[in-house]
Amino acid sequence: MDTKEQAIRRIVANLGYPDSATLSSIWRVMVTGREAIWIASLPGTPEEVAERTGDDVEAVSRGLRDLYDRGLVLAETQDSIVYYTAITNAGVLMDLVLFDRRYLPYGPGFLDSWRTFYNQELVHEHDYPEPASRPFRVVPVLEQVQDERTALPHDEIVAAIQGARRISVEHCPCRTRERLCDNPTETCLGLDEVADYIIARGIGREISAAQALDILRECEELGLTHLTENAEHPRVICNCCSCCCVFLRAMTAHGKERVVASSRYIAIVDAARCKGCGTCERRCHVAAITLAEGRAQVRETRCLGCGLCASTCPNSAITLPLRQPLTAVPDVPSGCGLLLRTQPPH
Repeated sequence: MDTKEQAIRRIVANLGYPDSATLSSIWRVMVTGREAIWIASLPGTPEEVAERTGDDVEAVSRGLRDLYDRGLVLAETQDSIVYYTAITNAGVLMDLVLFDRRYLPYGPGFLDSWRTFYNQELVHEHDYPEPASRPFRVVPVLEQVQDERTALPHDEIVAAIQGARRISVEHCPCRTRERLCDNPTETCLGLDEVADYIIARGIGREISAAQALDILRECEELGLTHLTENAEHPRVICNCCSCCCVFLRAMTAHGKERVVASSRYIAIVDAARCKGCGTCERRCHVAAITLAEGRAQVRETRCLGCGLCASTCPNSAITLPLRQPLTAVPDVPSGCGLLLRTQPPH
């Protein structure tokens, strides 16, 4: 039978980091020996795990449900049978743990370990050569884009929120991990099955569509960038700062360039209107705007098309026209990010 250490080695290997001392140390804090052995024995039903480990079925069933509630395993129920699976994406694991404020009593050292793991190991996964493969994309500010030639990304997000069966808001795992700014943390939105998951675990609260749109507007005023799953029907909407966000930080602090898909728009400066006040330069999260000869200039290859510059230009010198050619948005998520296919166990 596995020891706790043997089980943890199998768990971190399954996550793709067999040699990560930091990730192993995080697991030692999060689980007991029996729990580690149960996770290492997945996938399976509680009955199957009990048979593999020699443990009592009722104890395994209670334990797996508790591990689900703590964000350490996934589960689905089919025909009243609960089937558990281990998490195989380290980024998903990090989010599902750090969404949960009940981990905060573990202390700053616990968060420091996650920060070390992200900045030294996980960040290097964020390199997606093809834009369609990038897990998240940028959405422009709500009121800035006016163009009738195509469906507008901000309108798609509004429609997604207004048409959602259920909406949740939860605390940002990135700002919880990095702790590098004083922006609010209760800014992450979940839609439909993601909201079901968040609410079932008790790590977020249910809100209305009007409340969700208010959160987006408040985040725009703070200069946060909207990111959503790179798919036609997103289930996650984030409001991100460049100092903490896993994707924007990968670009600004680690020099990654192929991380998120830009919006379908790009910032353009009218030199005749620009007074060189520098507001846009300060608002840009990715250093796509600089001042040269007293006027703002846009580095087009770096511009994400978020519109934070255009929405606050005091001289209306920046517009957000469509990129040419238009970037495509995949029908379904790329397979990264917060992927929750299943319903909570009963």
